[in-house]
Amino acid sequence: MEILKAHDKTGWITCISNRRWVQAKVYDDPSTFGINNGRISKMSISRTGGRDGTKNFHDQMAYGYDRGLYHHDPHNLPDELLNKIITDLESLPKVWPQDNVEQFHND
Repeated sequence: MEILKAHDKTGWITCISNRRWVQAKVYDDPSTFGINNGRISKMSISRTGGRDGTKNFHDQMAYGYDRGLYHHDPHNLPDELLNKIITDLESLPKVWPQDNVEQFHND
């Protein structure tokens, strides 16, 4: 995975995963709103390895999820590739490690 904009405290990451441009919101903990009840609550995956800022965003996407699936073109993004991208994002380190959270609450 090539990180274009690092995963930070907002949860957002922009990257190239499996030769696809991906933008996602990845939380530290799984949720019922996440993909497969996981950490990813929002995600867009392009039809290609890039994104053209002069063209309509949604027309360039093969997949869209915002606390629920709203678009998936399985001909352009087969499930096997989608699952590889999800696995990459789910494996990101937590932004708020537990020891930092406990320290924050104890201050």
